[in-house]
Amino acid sequence: MSTIVRAGSSAEFLALVPHLLECTPHRSLALVAFADGRSIGALRVDLPDPAVGADVDVDSVASTVIGMACKISRADAIAAVVYSDRRLTDAEDLPHRQLVDAVRSRADICGLRVTDALVVGADGWDSYLTPAENGPLPLADIEARDDLPAVDGDQLSAVALPEIARASVETVARLLTDVEHLLSRSRAAKRLSGRHRSDAAKLIDVLGDPPAVFEAAVASDSPLDVQQLAAMSFCLQRPALRDVALMQWVGDLATGDATYRAQFAFAEGRAFPADLARPMCGEGARPEPTRLLRALEACRQVAAASPRAERPGPLAACAWLAWAGGRSTHAGAYADQALAIDAEHGLAGIVRTLVGHGRLPEWVFERPAATSPAGTGSSHGSRAR
Repeated sequence: MSTIVRAGSSAEFLALVPHLLECTPHRSLALVAFADGRSIGALRVDLPDPAVGADVDVDSVASTVIGMACKISRADAIAAVVYSDRRLTDAEDLPHRQLVDAVRSRADICGLRVTDALVVGADGWDSYLTPAENGPLPLADIEARDDLPAVDGDQLSAVALPEIARASVETVARLLTDVEHLLSRSRAAKRLSGRHRSDAAKLIDVLGDPPAVFEAAVASDSPLDVQQLAAMSFCLQRPALRDVALMQWVGDLATGDATYRAQFAFAEGRAFPADLARPMCGEGARPEPTRLLRALEACRQVAAASPRAERPGPLAACAWLAWAGGRSTHAGAYADQALAIDAEHGLAGIVRTLVGHGRLPEWVFERPAATSPAGTGSSHGSRAR
């Protein structure tokens, strides 16, 4: 059951927004969607680059974000929040007012009521609808909620890969190299020590059942061991196996097995089943959020443990999983990391294009009512200044 956290004032609402977004936004426009007075979703986009100046098409930005808000099922109202680096005290007007006006206008056209439009600056906060008479209000008003977990970092903080012990990284690299030697029956394979040959042979045995490898990776929140890291790295570097993993993680083990068999059939010239391919484009039933998050964390560990040349595959998997979970900012960042290593990487390029065009899976907009990352909904009432 969801917990309802009431926000009876704008300041209380601003304290809740980071929990809905899972970050403290920086240089961002955030929209929170409501149904019957309760939050049912939130989205964040980068603010237009001030260096671009008057060339920024604020109407286009407004149309994009309101269009996404309209796709959230049951949404009947929104609240907009601008997070700016600028000082509000020194400005003749609140920053990005033209953008906020465009958002309000587009929301009205689409039948969405605007409950509030706020700005958080470097020295205070205020409202575009009813600005404070004596200048911005103090940031101290926006106090952290004692009844909710702390939110650390901005929208890109979570993209940093986890720390993996150096010994584990070296072992993963050795296992991958040894497996390649054994599979190719190279001369180097004959020079492997007994232990290294045995370790590589065990990994090859594990790789005989890729869906089992992928399922084990999301079976719990426990960190992956060295063999799991190496097995996952091997698979995610290979597009056919990587796609099996992604479709299995948005589905289940049976889906993974079916996709694995379909890949073999496709290689022999048979058509790939459309129902198995649809989720790759963001179509189909809504995946289990916890399963997606576990898969993403597993792939982050694999990317961190893999040699740099072998990272694009795991990073592209991170990008797609983040996109599948509605985290387009993270998806773009992971895709960029992959493309910085391999500029021609297919999946990374596809995700980068999807993010650039503001496209998300349809299932992202099918959120249950009154939820947030901590299982908490919000009820935003009238403003109390």
